[in-house]
Amino acid sequence: MTHPRDAYHHGDLRNALVSSAVRLIEVSGTSAFSLREAAREVGVSANAAYRHFDDKSALITAVAADGFTRLAERMRLAMASASVGQGDAAPSIARFKATGSAYVGFAIDHPEIFRVMFGACGAACRSATPKNQDAETPWTLLGRALDALVTDGVLSPERRVGAELKAWTVVHGFASLSLDGLAAAPAPEEQHAALEALLDFTVVGLCGTIPRRTTP
Repeated sequence: MTHPRDAYHHGDLRNALVSSAVRLIEVSGTSAFSLREAAREVGVSANAAYRHFDDKSALITAVAADGFTRLAERMRLAMASASVGQGDAAPSIARFKATGSAYVGFAIDHPEIFRVMFGACGAACRSATPKNQDAETPWTLLGRALDALVTDGVLSPERRVGAELKAWTVVHGFASLSLDGLAAAPAPEEQHAALEALLDFTVVGLCGTIPRRTTP
C-alpha cells in the first residue's frame, strides 16, 4: 500500500524512503533494488526521492546506518534483560554473552541488511561522523560489556586492551559463516548451542577462565 504524495513533510519522506528500502532489500537484496522502486512504494515521484538522496548508493548507505542503529538497540535490550547470572557465573558474563547472541541473532534475522552494513555502503556509513556523538553503537556497547567484566574482576585490565576486536571477530565470523551456510546447524536449538559454546570459548580466551560468582 502506498501513501498519499502530500503525506510527507518536515523530513518524514527521508525516513519513509529508508524504511521502504529496508523492506525491499530484505526481500530482493541490493542487486534488484532501485531508488525509483523505493519512491514508487512510498507513493512519491522519483524526483521527490532525489531531493533526499543523490542516488541508489546514498539510500543504501542510509539503510546501513539504520541497520547499525537497530543492531545497537537489539544489543542494548539483550544486555538489559540478561540474567543476573547464568548458573554461578559472574553477572557481567551473562551481559557480555548477550551482546554476542544479539549480534548473531540480528544477522540471521536480517541477512541482506547485515550484508549491506558490512559492504561498501556500510563502510561509508561507519566513516561518517555521527550526528549524535553520545549515540550508542554496537562497538561502544561491546566496550561497555567488556568494561563491566573488568569491574567485576573477571577480565584483567591488561587483557582488556584490544578486547573489542577479538570479541567482535569471533561473533562476526560465526554470523558470516552461518549466513553463508558454512556454520549452519540442522536445527535452531543446535545452532544456539553452538553459539553458546563459542561465546564460552571467547570468555575463556579473553579471561583465561570462566570465573564463578561469589556469594556473600
